[in-house]
Amino acid sequence: LEPANLASSGLYSEQTNMNKQSLITLILLAIMCTANLSLAQTPTIQTAAELFKAQKWDEAAQLYEEIVKTEPGNGRAWYFLAMSRHSLGQYQPAVEAFQKNIAISNNPNAMYNLACAYSRLKQTDQAFDWLEKSLKSGIGPGINLSTDADLENLRSDVRFKAMLEIYDRKTKPCMFVPEARQFDFWVGDWDVYSVQGQKVASSRIESFSEGCGILENWTTVGNTGKSINYFDTNTKKWTQLWVGSGGAATMYVGEYADNKMVIDSVITNKDGKKTINRMTFFHLDTNTVRQLGEASNDDGKIWTPTFDFKYIRKK
Repeated sequence: LEPANLASSGLYSEQTNMNKQSLITLILLAIMCTANLSLAQTPTIQTAAELFKAQKWDEAAQLYEEIVKTEPGNGRAWYFLAMSRHSLGQYQPAVEAFQKNIAISNNPNAMYNLACAYSRLKQTDQAFDWLEKSLKSGIGPGINLSTDADLENLRSDVRFKAMLEIYDRKTKPCMFVPEARQFDFWVGDWDVYSVQGQKVASSRIESFSEGCGILENWTTVGNTGKSINYFDTNTKKWTQLWVGSGGAATMYVGEYADNKMVIDSVITNKDGKKTINRMTFFHLDTNTVRQLGEASNDDGKIWTPTFDFKYIRKK
């Protein structure tokens, strides 16, 4: 039959489609073989990571070197290549790899470790430059500037103190907020006495969360209680959340002024009657605090004392 007749009978069209399908199949097989060959020849990140985790620094470094040759934009590979080189004591190659990672990812951890590498090389100016950049870029709280052996060459330099302050301000911000330090006079171990001089309780007041809160631990005969106290940076006021073993749970809010902390709790009963309970902490001296409790049923026009305690710091 002539091609025209084949086409008209449908045989030519069918033969052509079969040829196309065979060609596509051959192309796909070729692509798969090439991909598999490429995977077999190219070291994987997973293999390198396993070597790094096993602290086989030299083998890990060799694999990461191969990876960055074929994947120069792989920031993760550059970072762990740098870490492997640093662990081998190859500080100059580590510097170069850290710089590659930073150019790709702007990674504060890489900046910090770059500073460590420069410190090992005794290039202190570069070390301080990159240490400051890492601290201001948000390096995590897992580092310890005071004990990291890589920074030993920097600690005798006057600039190191400034680095410590930058780190503390980043990781312990409450310690540098003056208002958050207003209630520190209450921190300590105390014996608590009534106005008659009788000991009524013991109380241990602790600073926690790097100075962001104060925890009260109250113990008396048949009763215990705790309170969390903190300065709210949004409202600019102090808040106390008290929970006692008798079931009482109360929130107080107030301010520090004139050497005393004044906090109020407003309670409205089922009849709509409002009572203001007030506690005032007087900072008498380093070893003495007075805690006065008062209540008012007329919006603060008249105050009735409810308790009057004196805290004496334990020796």
